[in-house]
Amino acid sequence: MAEGDDIRFGMVGHGHISGQFLAAMEVVEGAHVGTVAGRDSGRASAFAQDRGIAASYGSVGEMLNAEQLDAVYICTPHPSHVEAAIACIDAGVAVLVEKPMAPTLAGATRIVDAAQDAGVFAMEAMWTRFLPIYDVVRRWVDEGRIGEVRQVTASFGFAAPVMPEHRLFNPDLAGGSLLDVGVYPLTIAHWLYGSHPSEYGVVARVGETGVDEVVSIAASYPGGGLAQLGCATVANLDFSAMIYGTAGSIEIPVFFAAERAILRAGAEDETEEIPHRANGFEYEIQEVVNCVRAGRTESERMPLTLTLEMAGLCDEIRGRLGVVYPFDEGGS
Repeated sequence: MAEGDDIRFGMVGHGHISGQFLAAMEVVEGAHVGTVAGRDSGRASAFAQDRGIAASYGSVGEMLNAEQLDAVYICTPHPSHVEAAIACIDAGVAVLVEKPMAPTLAGATRIVDAAQDAGVFAMEAMWTRFLPIYDVVRRWVDEGRIGEVRQVTASFGFAAPVMPEHRLFNPDLAGGSLLDVGVYPLTIAHWLYGSHPSEYGVVARVGETGVDEVVSIAASYPGGGLAQLGCATVANLDFSAMIYGTAGSIEIPVFFAAERAILRAGAEDETEEIPHRANGFEYEIQEVVNCVRAGRTESERMPLTLTLEMAGLCDEIRGRLGVVYPFDEGGS
């Protein structure tokens, strides 16, 4: 890659989230999307024409054979992440894989092993970890502004119509609230405490299709911190995260897409606001661009070890709830 050349992205998938990715790409310097691939070549072509993308293909293989790419964003339904990611890695192309990187630990391990063996960059697209407001929150916590952190509460839930064939409710598509949105509250607790729970209890409503529709987790962490975490696809839960310490608290409204944080310690509240340059996806994209340019094989802010830890925890939680996907034994 010549100095100054754009990082050329391809996309695998053309659903709603791919539009968000493209909107964010408009404010990222040194990168652009040049091609898209999907299972339906007609839909991929229509998407490309509508979005001003130069080329489209009916499969990942066709795209990789025809295009010179530096990175690929994979945003297909969860179970198809593994094969698409490994195809790109085998072609020497960096991958940004929408969360969850894979619906099982075995699948995530396949991607990570392939990337590490090939020396190719790979990252899970957990965009929340790159939002600038979290640098402010970290500084407040590290400075002891709220004392010792004792409890975290975070939830992410929305009420979607139950349609058995929809990806949110279909076990064949790794449906359920845990993998779709539950990873956000689990991740912020991990970010604050620096580890996964040492102990936790979990209860859930498992719907008629066999996937988790509402999940509630009470957890303790090494060092004594606690967390109350929730997720849902059939109920509107509060989107705020709260961090409670011995000397105050921090509120993060709409924590998974946060632009604002409120410190409550002392006589007056202190509010910091950092608006997104686009929609918040731009920060994780910039991380990929920076890492690829620097020849790194993973991100320090979203390391592959964290992806594997989270995949293992989600496997364990599903096991406790009795939520089984048809492909679990195969490790897709």
